[in-house]
Formats: sequence, structure tokens, C-alpha cells
Amino acid sequence: QTSTDWFYPDFVCQLVDGRSLAVEYKGKDRYTADDAEEKRAVGAVWESRSEGRCLFVMPTAGDFSEVTKKVRSS
Repeated sequence: QTSTDWFYPDFVCQLVDGRSLAVEYKGKDRYTADDAEEKRAVGAVWESRSEGRCLFVMPTAGDFSEVTKKVRSS
């Protein structure tokens, strides 16, 4: 939950290795909005407290390479 409403990521995926991946896409015009910054913070806390079981990424401007980087690096 954010300070103003509920947070539902655009995609939640279970990876073949059993980890969960949450993806919240933001268009370039919305990436720096307060709401997006808060969602990135919530996602970072969720990921950091999962002991490696969960990943969060917020790609923007049609660049989904961040998803691949996140899955491969974690």
C-alpha cells in the first residue's frame, strides 16, 4: 500500500527458479511523479526483505531490458 492508495503491480510472475518478479511499468512522463517514486520505494523494501525470493523492477519509456537485467543479476 502507498500513502494514498493500494499498489497493484502491472505484472506478477513466478520465475522457473521459484522467485517472484513484480513489474510496474511507467511511461516516461510518469516515471518521476511522486506516486511512481513511492511505488519504487515500496518495491525496493519488498524485494530487500524477501531474502532473495522476490524481485521488483519499474521499467520506463518502452525499455524492458531492465527486467532481463534484474532477473539475471539477482
